[in-house]
Amino acid sequence: MTRLDVLGFWFSPDAPSELPLPQRLVRGLGADERAAVLAYLRAGTVLVTFPDPSFCRFACGERAMGTRDLTDGRWVWPEGLAHYVERHDVRLPPTFTAHAVEANGVVAPFRAPKPRFGLYDRSAWLAWGRAERACLDLAGFELPDPEVRERIAADLGALPYEHILLCNGATREVVLDVGGGALELRQVKPGAPPPRRFAGWHEWPVSGARASSPSVAHPPTKPGRGVPMAEFLAALRSKQERDEPKP
Repeated sequence: MTRLDVLGFWFSPDAPSELPLPQRLVRGLGADERAAVLAYLRAGTVLVTFPDPSFCRFACGERAMGTRDLTDGRWVWPEGLAHYVERHDVRLPPTFTAHAVEANGVVAPFRAPKPRFGLYDRSAWLAWGRAERACLDLAGFELPDPEVRERIAADLGALPYEHILLCNGATREVVLDVGGGALELRQVKPGAPPPRRFAGWHEWPVSGARASSPSVAHPPTKPGRGVPMAEFLAALRSKQERDEPKP
Protein backbone atom coordinates (compact mmCIF):
# COMPACT_ATOMS: atom_id res chain seq x y z
CA MET A 1 0.00 0.00 0.00
CA THR A 2 1.43 3.38 -1.02
CA ARG A 3 2.60 5.71 1.72
CA LEU A 4 4.02 9.21 1.39
CA ASP A 5 7.21 10.36 3.11
CA VAL A 6 6.61 13.65 4.90
CA LEU A 7 8.75 16.78 4.64
CA GLY A 8 8.56 20.01 6.59
CA PHE A 9 6.46 18.83 9.51
CA TRP A 10 7.85 20.94 12.36
CA PHE A 11 7.97 21.06 16.12
CA SER A 12 5.35 23.38 17.58
CA PRO A 13 5.78 24.99 21.02
CA ASP A 14 2.00 24.80 21.46
CA ALA A 15 2.04 21.00 21.10
CA PRO A 16 5.61 19.79 21.77
CA SER A 17 6.57 16.65 19.89
CA GLU A 18 9.51 14.70 18.47
CA LEU A 19 9.34 16.61 15.17
CA PRO A 20 12.44 18.62 14.10
CA LEU A 21 13.07 22.27 14.89
CA PRO A 22 13.71 24.17 11.63
CA GLN A 23 16.05 26.53 13.49
CA ARG A 24 18.55 23.66 13.72
CA LEU A 25 18.49 23.02 9.97
CA VAL A 26 19.56 26.44 8.71
CA ARG A 27 22.08 26.59 5.87
CA GLY A 28 23.29 23.88 3.56
CA LEU A 29 21.66 24.56 0.16
CA GLY A 30 23.51 26.20 -2.70
CA ALA A 31 21.78 28.79 -4.88
CA ASP A 32 21.03 26.34 -7.70
CA GLU A 33 19.78 23.69 -5.28
CA ARG A 34 17.55 26.19 -3.53
CA ALA A 35 16.03 27.37 -6.80
CA ALA A 36 15.24 23.81 -7.88
CA VAL A 37 13.82 22.88 -4.47
CA LEU A 38 11.61 25.98 -4.35
CA ALA A 39 10.25 25.34 -7.83
CA TYR A 40 9.57 21.70 -6.99
CA LEU A 41 7.84 22.48 -3.69
CA ARG A 42 5.55 25.00 -5.37
CA ALA A 43 4.69 22.59 -8.19
CA GLY A 44 3.15 19.95 -5.91
CA THR A 45 -0.43 18.80 -6.29
CA VAL A 46 -2.94 19.60 -3.55
CA LEU A 47 -3.69 16.49 -1.50
CA VAL A 48 -5.72 17.80 1.47
CA THR A 49 -6.92 21.18 2.74
CA PHE A 50 -7.22 22.14 6.41
CA PRO A 51 -9.43 24.82 7.98
CA ASP A 52 -6.66 26.78 9.72
CA PRO A 53 -3.39 28.13 8.28
CA SER A 54 0.00 27.19 9.63
CA PHE A 55 2.45 29.74 11.09
CA CYS A 56 6.19 30.22 10.81
CA ARG A 57 8.14 28.53 13.60
CA PHE A 58 10.84 31.20 13.31
CA ALA A 59 8.35 33.74 14.68
CA CYS A 60 9.11 36.03 11.75
CA GLY A 61 5.53 37.30 11.81
CA GLU A 62 4.23 35.16 8.96
CA ARG A 63 1.01 33.52 10.14
CA ALA A 64 -0.61 32.75 6.79
CA MET A 65 1.53 29.84 5.67
CA GLY A 66 -1.21 28.09 3.75
CA THR A 67 -3.80 25.48 4.60
CA ARG A 68 -2.93 22.70 2.15
CA ASP A 69 -0.64 19.70 1.94
CA LEU A 70 1.02 19.15 -1.44
CA THR A 71 2.45 15.98 -2.93
CA ASP A 72 4.38 14.60 -5.87
CA GLY A 73 3.24 11.03 -5.26
CA ARG A 74 6.35 10.16 -3.24
CA TRP A 75 6.63 12.94 -0.67
CA VAL A 76 4.03 15.14 1.01
CA TRP A 77 4.67 18.59 2.49
CA PRO A 78 2.77 21.65 3.75
CA GLU A 79 2.55 24.40 1.16
CA GLY A 80 4.30 26.77 3.56
CA LEU A 81 7.51 24.72 3.37
CA ALA A 82 8.78 26.90 0.53
CA HIS A 83 8.75 29.85 2.94
CA TYR A 84 11.27 28.11 5.22
CA VAL A 85 13.61 27.34 2.34
CA GLU A 86 13.36 30.76 0.72
CA ARG A 87 13.29 33.09 3.71
CA HIS A 88 15.09 31.13 6.42
CA ASP A 89 17.55 29.07 4.37
CA VAL A 90 16.31 25.76 5.80
CA ARG A 91 17.73 22.64 4.20
CA LEU A 92 15.83 19.44 3.44
CA PRO A 93 16.92 15.78 3.26
CA PRO A 94 19.56 15.24 0.55
CA THR A 95 17.48 12.51 -1.13
CA PHE A 96 14.67 14.99 -1.78
CA THR A 97 17.05 17.81 -2.72
CA ALA A 98 18.89 15.62 -5.24
CA HIS A 99 15.58 14.53 -6.76
CA ALA A 100 14.34 18.13 -7.11
CA VAL A 101 17.62 19.20 -8.72
CA GLU A 102 17.63 16.24 -11.13
CA ALA A 103 14.03 17.04 -12.07
CA ASN A 104 14.99 20.70 -12.58
CA GLY A 105 12.17 21.69 -10.24
CA VAL A 106 9.50 19.99 -12.34
CA VAL A 107 7.07 17.46 -10.80
CA ALA A 108 6.46 14.60 -13.20
CA PRO A 109 2.85 13.55 -13.89
CA PHE A 110 1.47 11.09 -11.34
CA ARG A 111 -1.75 9.80 -9.87
CA ALA A 112 -2.33 11.29 -6.44
CA PRO A 113 -3.40 8.80 -3.77
CA LYS A 114 -6.67 9.29 -1.94
CA PRO A 115 -6.27 10.74 1.56
CA ARG A 116 -6.61 8.01 4.20
CA PHE A 117 -5.48 7.12 7.67
CA GLY A 118 -1.85 5.97 7.69
CA LEU A 119 -1.01 7.56 4.34
CA TYR A 120 1.69 9.81 5.83
CA ASP A 121 4.96 8.14 6.86
CA ARG A 122 7.11 10.21 9.24
CA SER A 123 9.82 7.61 9.87
CA ALA A 124 12.39 8.83 7.32
CA TRP A 125 11.75 12.49 8.23
CA LEU A 126 12.27 11.79 11.94
CA ALA A 127 15.36 9.66 11.32
CA TRP A 128 16.95 12.42 9.27
CA GLY A 129 15.97 15.08 11.83
CA ARG A 130 17.58 13.06 14.63
CA ALA A 131 20.72 12.50 12.57
CA GLU A 132 20.90 16.26 12.04
CA ARG A 133 20.38 16.84 15.78
CA ALA A 134 17.21 18.79 15.12
CA CYS A 135 14.81 16.69 17.23
CA LEU A 136 14.36 17.21 20.95
CA ASP A 137 14.77 14.39 23.47
CA LEU A 138 11.18 14.02 24.69
CA ALA A 139 11.22 10.26 25.19
CA GLY A 140 8.61 9.27 27.76
CA PHE A 141 6.80 12.62 27.62
CA GLU A 142 3.30 13.05 26.24
CA LEU A 143 0.60 15.68 25.96
CA PRO A 144 -1.66 15.36 29.01
CA ASP A 145 -5.37 14.89 28.41
CA PRO A 146 -7.79 17.16 30.35
CA GLU A 147 -8.18 14.71 33.23
CA VAL A 148 -4.42 14.24 33.68
CA ARG A 149 -3.87 17.99 33.34
CA GLU A 150 -6.38 18.59 36.12
CA ARG A 151 -4.63 16.12 38.44
CA ILE A 152 -1.24 17.70 37.75
CA ALA A 153 -2.64 21.16 38.45
CA ALA A 154 -3.94 19.92 41.80
CA ASP A 155 -0.51 18.50 42.66
CA LEU A 156 1.20 21.75 41.69
CA GLY A 157 -1.09 23.77 43.93
CA ALA A 158 -0.30 27.48 44.01
CA LEU A 159 2.91 27.15 42.01
CA PRO A 160 3.05 29.97 39.41
CA TYR A 161 3.01 28.85 35.75
CA GLU A 162 1.02 29.53 32.60
CA HIS A 163 0.47 26.12 31.01
CA ILE A 164 1.17 22.43 31.60
CA LEU A 165 2.82 21.35 28.35
CA LEU A 166 3.98 17.75 28.83
CA CYS A 167 4.05 15.03 31.42
CA ASN A 168 5.94 11.78 32.00
CA GLY A 169 3.92 9.28 33.99
CA ALA A 170 6.87 6.97 34.66
CA THR A 171 9.02 9.66 36.30
CA ARG A 172 6.23 12.03 37.41
CA GLU A 173 7.93 14.88 35.57
CA VAL A 174 6.05 17.79 34.05
CA VAL A 175 7.15 20.50 31.64
CA LEU A 176 5.63 23.88 32.45
CA ASP A 177 5.37 27.05 30.41
CA VAL A 178 6.38 29.69 32.94
CA GLY A 179 6.01 32.69 30.65
CA GLY A 180 8.14 34.56 28.16
CA GLY A 181 8.95 31.35 26.32
CA ALA A 182 10.75 29.92 29.38
CA LEU A 183 10.21 26.33 30.54
CA GLU A 184 10.46 24.53 33.84
CA LEU A 185 11.04 20.81 34.21
CA ARG A 186 9.71 19.69 37.57
CA GLN A 187 9.24 16.34 39.28
CA VAL A 188 5.92 16.29 41.11
CA LYS A 189 6.49 14.18 44.20
CA PRO A 190 7.77 14.60 47.77
CA GLY A 191 11.53 14.93 48.07
CA ALA A 192 12.01 15.75 44.40
CA PRO A 193 15.23 17.51 43.33
CA PRO A 194 15.07 21.21 42.40
CA PRO A 195 13.40 21.96 39.07
CA ARG A 196 15.40 22.88 35.98
CA ARG A 197 14.81 26.04 33.97
CA PHE A 198 15.26 26.50 30.23
CA ALA A 199 15.09 29.83 28.41
CA GLY A 200 13.13 28.05 25.68
CA TRP A 201 12.87 24.85 23.67
CA HIS A 202 16.11 25.78 21.91
CA GLU A 203 17.96 24.90 25.15
CA TRP A 204 16.33 21.50 25.56
CA PRO A 205 18.69 18.55 24.85
CA VAL A 206 18.39 16.96 21.44
CA SER A 207 17.76 13.30 20.74
CA GLY A 208 20.95 11.31 21.13
CA ALA A 209 22.49 13.75 23.63
CA ARG A 210 22.17 11.20 26.41
CA ALA A 211 24.77 12.81 28.66
CA SER A 212 22.68 15.99 28.84
CA SER A 213 19.32 14.30 29.34
CA PRO A 214 16.73 16.71 30.79
CA SER A 215 15.41 14.23 33.35
CA VAL A 216 15.49 15.34 36.98
CA ALA A 217 14.69 11.84 38.21
CA HIS A 218 17.17 9.91 40.33
CA PRO A 219 19.40 7.36 38.52
CA PRO A 220 17.77 3.94 38.10
CA THR A 221 18.30 1.43 40.89
CA LYS A 222 17.63 -1.59 38.69
CA PRO A 223 17.84 -2.45 34.99
CA GLY A 224 14.63 -2.04 33.08
CA ARG A 225 13.02 -0.66 30.00
CA GLY A 226 15.30 1.91 28.41
CA VAL A 227 18.20 1.06 30.77
CA PRO A 228 20.64 -1.43 29.17
CA MET A 229 22.18 -3.96 31.57
CA ALA A 230 25.73 -2.84 30.74
CA GLU A 231 24.86 0.76 31.54
CA PHE A 232 23.16 -0.24 34.79
CA LEU A 233 26.13 -2.32 35.94
CA ALA A 234 28.56 0.48 35.10
CA ALA A 235 26.49 2.94 37.14
CA LEU A 236 26.24 0.45 40.00
CA ARG A 237 30.03 -0.09 40.06
CA SER A 238 30.56 3.66 40.08
CA LYS A 239 28.18 4.07 43.00
CA GLN A 240 29.82 1.23 44.93
CA GLU A 241 33.23 2.82 44.43
CA ARG A 242 31.95 6.15 45.72
CA ASP A 243 30.33 4.50 48.75
CA GLU A 244 33.35 2.41 49.75
CA PRO A 245 34.99 3.62 53.00
CA LYS A 246 38.20 5.49 52.43
CA PRO A 247 41.38 4.07 54.13
